[in-house]
Amino acid sequence: MRSRNIQADILDLLYDGKVHTYNQIAEHVEVCKKTVYRHIQALTYRYNIETFHGGIDRGGVRLILNQSVSLEKLNTNDLQLIIKELESLQNSNPRIMSFIKSLCTLKNLKEKESAS
Repeated sequence: MRSRNIQADILDLLYDGKVHTYNQIAEHVEVCKKTVYRHIQALTYRYNIETFHGGIDRGGVRLILNQSVSLEKLNTNDLQLIIKELESLQNSNPRIMSFIKSLCTLKNLKEKESAS
């Protein structure tokens, strides 16, 4: 019996962002549908997975890839705290540094709005 990670195989299929039925996933991963249910349930604790229930082939699973955070609801103190914590990271990559810069710009805009 070959060793493998069933959850990794399921995630590999779900990363296309499309809705897949439990049967499709089971066939792709080569396990039974009950195993797919169990692993999907475990994956929902770490990933934003949406499940649909219905009749035959109407139920399915979809991985929600882009879950954005609304920065507009944050005040300047919240933004400053986030910026400070992100800047404290030891190995910040260019994307994190770019994100910090955009947060600083947003914080400055909010400060100007509140001063007006």
